[in-house]
Parts: sequence; structure tokens; C-alpha cells
Amino acid sequence: MMTTNFRNLQPLLAPRAIAVVGASPRGNRGSRVLENLDRFGFAGDVVVVHPKHEEVLGRRCVPSVADLPDGIDLVVVAVSAERALDVVQAAGERGIGAVVVIGSGFGEGEKGGDRLAALVGTLEKYDMVGCGPNCYGTLDLASGAAAYSGRIVDPLPAGNVALVLQSGALTHAVTDSAIGRGLAVSAIVTTGNEASATVSDYVAHYAEDASTEVIGVFIEGLRDADKFAAACRLARSRGKAVVVLASGRSESGRRAAMAHTGAISGGSAALDGLLATSGAIRVDDLDELRETLLLFSALAGRTPAAAGVATLSISGGACGLTADTAEAVGVDLPVFGPETTAELVAVLPDFAAVNNPLDVTGAAAEDPEILGAALRVAAADPAIGLVAFAMNVGLAGPGQEDFYRTQAEILARQAAADAKPVVLLALTGGALDQGIAAVSQEAGVPVVMGLRPALKAISSWLRWPGLVAEERPQVERADRWPSEYPVAAGRDALDALVAAGIPVARYDVAADPAAAAELVASVGERVVLKIDSPDIAHKTEVGGVRLGVRPETALTEAEWLLSDVRAAEPEARIDGILIQEMVAGERLECLIGVVADSQVGLCMSIAPGGVLAELMGPAAARPVPLTRKDAEELIDASVLGTLLAGYRGGPAFDRDALVETAVRFSALAASLPGLAAAEMNPLLVGEEGQGVAAVDCLLIRDEEPAGA
Repeated sequence: MMTTNFRNLQPLLAPRAIAVVGASPRGNRGSRVLENLDRFGFAGDVVVVHPKHEEVLGRRCVPSVADLPDGIDLVVVAVSAERALDVVQAAGERGIGAVVVIGSGFGEGEKGGDRLAALVGTLEKYDMVGCGPNCYGTLDLASGAAAYSGRIVDPLPAGNVALVLQSGALTHAVTDSAIGRGLAVSAIVTTGNEASATVSDYVAHYAEDASTEVIGVFIEGLRDADKFAAACRLARSRGKAVVVLASGRSESGRRAAMAHTGAISGGSAALDGLLATSGAIRVDDLDELRETLLLFSALAGRTPAAAGVATLSISGGACGLTADTAEAVGVDLPVFGPETTAELVAVLPDFAAVNNPLDVTGAAAEDPEILGAALRVAAADPAIGLVAFAMNVGLAGPGQEDFYRTQAEILARQAAADAKPVVLLALTGGALDQGIAAVSQEAGVPVVMGLRPALKAISSWLRWPGLVAEERPQVERADRWPSEYPVAAGRDALDALVAAGIPVARYDVAADPAAAAELVASVGERVVLKIDSPDIAHKTEVGGVRLGVRPETALTEAEWLLSDVRAAEPEARIDGILIQEMVAGERLECLIGVVADSQVGLCMSIAPGGVLAELMGPAAARPVPLTRKDAEELIDASVLGTLLAGYRGGPAFDRDALVETAVRFSALAASLPGLAAAEMNPLLVGEEGQGVAAVDCLLIRDEEPAGA
């Protein structure tokens, strides 16, 4: 098992005493930290460093960091960038273990880069842990340590959700928009430029935090993907969900465009793959992040008894929209069983149709107990793991308040009577009636708003127990690149495949057309001739491939091939002509490719190959090396899984051999020093039991690695 060294964040997040540098009686970011410390009841000593005042906002002052009393664990630095470096230096000399550097000016421009380097060096020299720079700071509600310079929504109840965001301003988008719906937090951390502690360290810390059961993360850019994955796996092992929103589209390595894989790997596929192998949940926008955190928070510690959802409404239109959206986001709305259907017929008006979603009809507006009875019956169906009632809006217009509040009370009674979760789903976003909020929170009924983000949240909660965070396989690093060239193609690449235990169609290499003609008969009755050149990635496009060549025509075909290639690529280096056996039998062409993502590192995709490779669009990805489970999921993420099983009467192909080959190729890719991209296209998959045969491979190095 790989061990990961996470930073010890105790002095930063649970300090015994705090010093604030830069607070002013006139009010500024430093004085806001003092206000937040008062508001959240920090019990430790708080000292202000100010050379001109004896106290600020009721807190005693000392003239310098050197004059601070013993026992200070954390210094909040709320001064300009130029002065901040001196303050951190003084804190290190004083033996203080942690700092929060609030201001910007680190990393931007030449001076900013120099400042950031100096800050990092000082923190490392004195073994200090830091938050920031360019951040709001940290708020840990369990300790009351609000080393936080931003404004915080009021009320902000203490609860079980830790927010770890690389953007300070986006905290408001999450917390402020959930006012009145019970989003209760254990912590808010804004990581800033991450000169010291990274988002990974905070996730690992709150994975072990007794007050935290859900961790919400916003990422602008990962700088330690393996460490972040390890933190997510740690949280998963502790039964805590990590919900991730990420911005931006990562760029592939600068030479990956030479491989088809660079075209089929979507911009977010690498991060999706990293999260999928780490037991984390990825969401697409802030609304989905908020609703998912609310739902997981309310249902923490509970697991679904079944994968299906029963949705009910008093509106036929709402039922139709719910059905469409549920299908789009992957929520299973199973058909009710015969017993459930019979009972629903008995409790609903005779003009109601029994479906899922279930329209309890407008009669429930006149007789609310129709809704109550339908909820009880639907929840009892063994295929149902969660029941959701779709309410039109969260805040009704004048005269409608009692109607909606009555519906909330009926849901509360159902929640109290049944172990299966009951969810109130408002079809649109917006404000929530405080009467509904009070009844729902007391009964433990989550209120999620906006049809799509709410159903996405429900989908995530239902599938989260099945997400498995596997440790990544360990691969020994190769001591050399498999070619004298940065691009290994032809024989060099095929030799590397053979050494990795990957089946390769029989091949040989000749120096010239005459030698090629002599070798053809020893390779096969019908062969393929290919130019062997490190400078030509796509041989077909320059006339560098001849198919179905027989011994009697081999010399002529080889001469034409060489002539065509030299005409198309006169500067290309040519190592010879590769002669390869034509693989017989029914075969499915596949592509297995690896590209280096700028954040995640090397990631593999598996897709239909040949001419279909780029036509099929973006493919899923997983970090290398793969497990068998990774390979299975990549195959099933596209139409490839259907093609392998036998499509429209076609033969079934050797899926097991494809999985094994993908795992071995991923280990080869992970072992190669300086790899930017790798690809087998096509990999020919035979019918069941017939195995696979690689016929072409490309290995591309990004930079000259040591020892190559």
C-alpha cells in the first residue's frame, strides 16, 4: 500500500492561541478576523500585533511578532505582500507552527513569483504550515478558530459539511444560497495559492475529523493529483463522501497530438477518471454541488435499501418532466410491483393512472391524506430505496402557504414512520418557505431544489455506496527508453509490447525492398508492409502501408511503398520496412491509448479503433496503471462494450483478453520514463477465446529523461 505524507494541520485549524498582524481600529481584513473569532467563540488567547496601539477591538496588542507570548500556534498575516514576508520570517524565528497569509501579490508577475518562492522557502525552512496566500483563510467551527477574513453568512449553523475551496469568493455561492435549508458546516477553508498546505492536505484532515461527514471541494487546478486521490480514498475508507466541483479543461502533453488518443480524450476525462478511482463524486456546477452537499449532509450515515426512486407529484406535467430528467441523469424509476400497484389503485382516485413518477392528481389538494397513503404504499415497494415528492415551488404565493406546508407535514409523518429516506424536491430553485423549512429539518427530510441538480444529487447518493476506492497497482520504473529516438514506433514499439507480455502479430524488419521480399514468406502467406520510421506517426497518410502482400509481389510493393514515403516525407528518417503477418479471422478493431494530462498525469482510454476512433467522440479515461475494474469500466463507458458482446447478431469478441491487454499496456506506460503519449491502434480483438493481436504501436517521449 502506498503511504502518503499529509501535512499536520492541527496548529492551523485547531490552534491553542492566535496572533493577528495588521488589524486596525478603522476596520480592515485583519479586524474582520477578530470579529469572526468573537462570533464563533474561539476560546483561546488572541493577541494583535500593532506597533501603535495598546488594543484593537478589545484585544491586547504587542508591538511586534518577536514580542508575542509563548503558546501562539497560528499567526494571521493581514498586511501587504512586501511586509508579509517579514512577518512570516519573524513567526518562524519565534517557533510558531502555522500562518494564514491573506493578501495577494504572490505568484502574479515577476515580483509576485519571487515573493511566492521566498514565502515557500521560509515556510520550509522553519517547518511551518501555511494557508494561502491570496485567500480568506480558515474557519473550523469545532474549535471556533475563525482565522477568516471574509464575511460569513448569518446564520451559519455548525454541522457535518467541511468546505475546501480554492476560491474564497465561491464560498458565498454555496453557503449564502442555502440559507434556511439546513446546510450546516464543520469548516470552511479557502486554500488560495497553496504555498504550503494543498487541498489534498485539508481533505485528508477532515477525513479524520470527528465533526465532518461530508467534504465539499472546489478545484481550479490540482498540483498533487496522486496525493489528492489518496486523500479521497482516505475519506472513502472512513465512510465520508467527497463531492468535487472542478473548473477548467486540462491540456494534454505538447506532443500527444501525434496520437489519436489526444483527439478522443475529453478535456475533463482525466480528472473524471481520477475521481472515479478515488471514491469521490464529481458534480458539474455550483447548484449541483450545493444540492448534493445538502442531501449527503441530511442523509449521512444512511444507505439505500434499493437503487430505485419513487417520485410523486400532484401535477401530471411535473411527472413528465421528472421522468425525462431522471432518465437523463441516471436515476432509476422502477415500475411498481403488482402488490404495490394494486394498493395504489385502492388509495388513489379511480381516474388516476399508476406509474412512476406517480401523479396523485389534484384530488390530493382537496384530500391531503391521498398523498400520505400513496407515499406509504410507494415506499413499501422493495425496489424503492428513496421516495421524493416533487413540489412546484419552495415559497408559495399569498394564499398558498398552508397548502404547501401541509404537504411538508405529510412528508414529515412519512419520514418518521419509515426507515427509507423521504425527500422534498422543489421543481425550481429560489427561496424556501420558513414553515416548510422548520417542519422538514425537524423531521430530517432533506429539501433539494431545482429538478436537475436535485435529481443529480439523488443519483449520486444512491450510487455512492457502490463507489470503490482501490489502491493503485505499483509498477517498477524502467531504466531506459525503448528506442534511440524520442518516438518509438515500428520494431522498437512492438518489441516493447512483446516484453510487456502483450500478444503481437508476427513481424520482422528488413533494411531494403530486396531483403523485405526475402522475409515475406517466413512471416506469412499474406502480409502487411509498413514503413519503419520514428518520424512518421500515421503511416497510411503518406503511403507507408501495403495490405495483403504475397511473396510474388513483395519486391514491387516494397519498392512502391518506399518511393511513396520518400516523396511524401523526404526528410523523414527511415529505419527499414516492417513485414507483419495479416491476422486472420473475424476481428474487432480497438484503440488503447495513453496521454499525459497536465494535472492528473498519464491517463488511459479504450475505444473502438481504426476509422471509428475519432468519430465516436470523447472517451472516458483512468490514471495508469489500471486495475481490471478500471479496464472493465472504460470498456463499458462507450459503445465498445456493446460491440464486444455481439451487436445485431454479430459474434462476441474476447473481452477478457482485451481487459488483460489494457492492464498490461497501462503498466508499460506507467513504467516508461518521460512518456507523453502511447497508443495501440488498431488492437485486433478476436472472437471469444481467440485473444488479441497488436499490429501497431506508438510510444512518444516528452522530454529527454535521465538515463535514456
